[in-house]
Amino acid sequence: MTDAASRLIPHHDGSPLHVSTLAPALGETVRVRVRIPHAWGQAAIVRARSNPDHEPAWTDAVLLGADGGWDWWEAEVVVANPRHGYRFMIRRDDGRVFWLNQAGLHEIETLDAEDFALVAYPAPPAWMYDAVMYQVFPDRFARSSEADTHPTPEWATPASWDDPVDVLAPGRSQQLYGGDLPGVIEKLDHLVGLGVNLLYLTPVFPAASNHRYDASSFLTVDPLLGGDDAYVRLIEEAHARGIRVIGDLTSNHSGDRHEWFLSAYGTPAAPAEEFYYFTDEGNTEYISWLGYPTLPKFNWASEKLRERFISGPDSVVAMWLKPPFNADGWRIDVANMTGRLGDVDLNAEVRQLLRETMIAINPDTLLLGESTNDAVSDLQGDGWHGAMTYPSFTRPLWAWLSDPQTTSYRNAEGDEVTEPWFFGQPIGGIPRYTAAQFVDSVTRFAAGVPWRVRLGT
Repeated sequence: MTDAASRLIPHHDGSPLHVSTLAPALGETVRVRVRIPHAWGQAAIVRARSNPDHEPAWTDAVLLGADGGWDWWEAEVVVANPRHGYRFMIRRDDGRVFWLNQAGLHEIETLDAEDFALVAYPAPPAWMYDAVMYQVFPDRFARSSEADTHPTPEWATPASWDDPVDVLAPGRSQQLYGGDLPGVIEKLDHLVGLGVNLLYLTPVFPAASNHRYDASSFLTVDPLLGGDDAYVRLIEEAHARGIRVIGDLTSNHSGDRHEWFLSAYGTPAAPAEEFYYFTDEGNTEYISWLGYPTLPKFNWASEKLRERFISGPDSVVAMWLKPPFNADGWRIDVANMTGRLGDVDLNAEVRQLLRETMIAINPDTLLLGESTNDAVSDLQGDGWHGAMTYPSFTRPLWAWLSDPQTTSYRNAEGDEVTEPWFFGQPIGGIPRYTAAQFVDSVTRFAAGVPWRVRLGT
């Protein structure tokens, strides 16, 4: 027996090789398979333990046969709940008992939260599983000749295409290089050559920054990018090349120049007053994202906001998925904080409403959320098809592959520092992970996320 063979352990995942369907209906029987290496030991008993209505239920697995040094066992699980968890119990011939769940192999009982999970909510579009996504930050990707005709707005500092980025705040968000959507169109064949079939555009709405996460309207494309017509042309040209396009939307906040906010600022009892968290009688003080006054936070307790933003026939979410735009979905910025403030938590209601609206318009659209921390509670299949997450991938990858230097540089505040920035973690630089630690970190943060949702994360 080789050393590699001696380290083999039982394995199960949510792929078609191990699970009979990724999109079960409630009440459906699903076949789940686990493969056990001969080198690990002979299994005497294998059972699937699931958790219908939060009460354990057991089914015996049967031995299907052996292949390539592995035994294959199969059990049936009846999907009783929209998120139906299950794990495997394996008793070896030597009497030792093991549990297999998404966190790995264990010799003590494990947490339900880390079970494998079947999801009976409406499935994501099938094309998600083969998507190769490319992110475009419009101001910095490509500049067409049309950009020369656009006037520089009052908030911006014009930059030539080869100028270095001003890292100091507010320069880095006000430096305008003039990239636009016609410029993206000119590069679509390049993306095809890279194998891209999904284009993700960061916000295209008018704003007072180059990143445009402080939208002044959600109902039009920034003229600096070419306006609505350029957006329509981009999606049409992308679709003609087999590339889908998703937009970026801030459901947590608007900009302080947004038409809704301006109509309510300083105007008590204005119709849009309830869209935000004003904290004084004169509507001049308000809650904002992380205290940034340019990003007033939405109050999702407002039914009128829900209708205008998501559920109404002419809502923000709906209009861009319909003709003439026909976008293929949304990536939601600050999804983890949306609808959450102190003792208020409406996040599930908002993400489910987003999903319902998108399904009603076009069930073949994709919904992704952004999360800056442990996202397990939000990623159970009821809303987001997948997510852009940082502790479960970005930071572990940096910690594994980066080579931190001690070269000094200026941060956004202009301070001279030597500690490399680690995506918001004030730990004094970037830690050094081994490959094993990288795997352990990814496993830890993904263990509670159903396989189907992990495929979009």
